[in-house]
Amino acid sequence: MYLILSIAIGGAIGATSRYILSNAIQGLSSSPFPYGMLVCNILGSLILGLLYDSLAKTDFFSDNMKVFLQVGILGSFTTFSAFSLEAFIMFEKADYITAVTFILLSVVLSISGLMLGVNFIRLVF
Repeated sequence: MYLILSIAIGGAIGATSRYILSNAIQGLSSSPFPYGMLVCNILGSLILGLLYDSLAKTDFFSDNMKVFLQVGILGSFTTFSAFSLEAFIMFEKADYITAVTFILLSVVLSISGLMLGVNFIRLVF
């Protein structure tokens, strides 16, 4: 039960953080391109990469804390459904170049962010 509660609390924090950060970044741009969502996807992937090896190789954090961070906070911070909706809306508006650019940048840079985080932690520790 505590595991589910940890995920739910983390999810509320992550989703709220994504909403605030995404809107703040988007507010800095006059472009309809979803820069806010892109930044959240990349940043969340980078943070998950930093945490992945750290959490897997230590008993310092409980299982509840691990799922709180990875599944709850970061899972809702980088939610794929929001990414999918952004891309769908672009396709629906026939803005194909922007949609494909967003999809490619999100996937490539988010995976790169995760890899960078994992490799940084492996290098440091």
